[in-house]
Amino acid sequence: MSTLSLQQVMNSRFRTSGDADRTTVALMSNLGLSTKANVARLAISRSLALGKLSDDNVDSKGLEIPASVLFTQDDSTAWVGLIITHARSHGGEAIDSMDLLRAAVRKHWHRGVALLMLDWQEASGNFDKFLETLIVRRADLPDVAAVSPKKAAVAIVEKAQDASAILIKALAEIGVTAEIKGLIHGPRVSRYKVFLPDINQFDKLRKGLERLALALNLQKSRPTLSSGEEAKTISLDVPRPRATWTPVGFTQFRDWISSSKSSAGQLAVYPGVDVLGNPYTFDLAAAPHLLVGGTTGSGKSVCLHGLILSLIARMPATALQFALIDPKQVEFSVYKDSQYLYRGEIATDATSAREMLIELVAEMEARYSSFMAASVSNIDEARKKRIEMPYIVVVIEELADLLMMAKDIEDHIIRLAQKARAAGIHLVIATQRPDAKTFSGLVRSNIPARIALTVQKSTESIIILDEPGAEDLLGAGDMLVKATPGGHPERIHGVRIERSDIESVLRDKPGR
Repeated sequence: MSTLSLQQVMNSRFRTSGDADRTTVALMSNLGLSTKANVARLAISRSLALGKLSDDNVDSKGLEIPASVLFTQDDSTAWVGLIITHARSHGGEAIDSMDLLRAAVRKHWHRGVALLMLDWQEASGNFDKFLETLIVRRADLPDVAAVSPKKAAVAIVEKAQDASAILIKALAEIGVTAEIKGLIHGPRVSRYKVFLPDINQFDKLRKGLERLALALNLQKSRPTLSSGEEAKTISLDVPRPRATWTPVGFTQFRDWISSSKSSAGQLAVYPGVDVLGNPYTFDLAAAPHLLVGGTTGSGKSVCLHGLILSLIARMPATALQFALIDPKQVEFSVYKDSQYLYRGEIATDATSAREMLIELVAEMEARYSSFMAASVSNIDEARKKRIEMPYIVVVIEELADLLMMAKDIEDHIIRLAQKARAAGIHLVIATQRPDAKTFSGLVRSNIPARIALTVQKSTESIIILDEPGAEDLLGAGDMLVKATPGGHPERIHGVRIERSDIESVLRDKPGR
């Protein structure tokens, strides 16, 4: 069953291939239509009358169209239902995510608009003849569909049903009287707007979250509380079963790249979306260093790739370099030919890692000497005076493994953490074994920003975040992000990134 929701669809954007986009523009002129959406709907209809879509890749270089323009609120369910039905009827891949829906729309639009142009050419540019062709053409659909359009339309309705009545009962079981004033389904959790007639029951609710999780049968996860926007209201985020999750696809990462604005002196990174599905961004330059911790399978490595790609996609190699240290020797191999590599290499053993860190310390000191000579105090002021020097982001994939190879490496890391910010050198340090031995007090005190993915014990969460909570995360990219010292952790769902996605971003950058 599809995990799509109408809200997701209507908040999304669609595009076709570059060739189909140009054909769409030509047909707009030929047919006297005012928008691409008019042609797109004709094209998708034309394609839906045919059999299975080709498995060939179709590029997505056409200009975007908001779903609210392509599909109106009134007919969006019917359109999506037909697209889902077509895939099921013709043995195509089940459309159960926004990425797959976008791909299906792109392919139908690509195929359909090419056929419409053929129809136009066969009609010799005669509008009446072309219109007659559209009217009399019999849709080549099966007499009995495997899944009816009505059932397919129902499939688009959120599987995550309103559990307000169940929640009210569960709250009563822990002694809390409440009313549900609203509900929003996010990618993995449902946010309930809870009104507490007796505000004195708030502490009882906060202390009773574990019992509430038991009453709601949430297995190993727990609901979380946050402040509401109105008096006596709180937001209660209740995790849902995995079958109802909506993946954060790479298309959403691309959307963030195209819609967000670059600012001088900012290293904006995009780890994912918040619990309501809104893009979440923070500035690594302001952080200024970051600890990332999570157990095996939590999505830690994917998170690191997301941070790296956020910067590569928005900045040229002349302004940004990555010093990559990868004791595993495989995680960062995809970047081995990238122009963004500091020293043109990836450090994979203790010797090369030590040399790289020593050189970075020397680079830091050299930059401070340059600042003094130019009467500036940091990289931003230097760049304003046209002193060209790139930001350097040091990414250590597994600190615990590195320190096992050579304990003295920690001294160089601490020195960079203490002094490198103003020089434009920033650390991103990760481990799957967050313990006091790996993250010493000096390391933690000088690296204030934190990302905690799923960990096994609350003590590991405290090592990363200085507070428990990460032990209750759902895994697979679910994370708590504390981007500012003393700030409250925000729950973020990470982007699903494949190696092919990384390669596509690198191909888009010149000089690879």
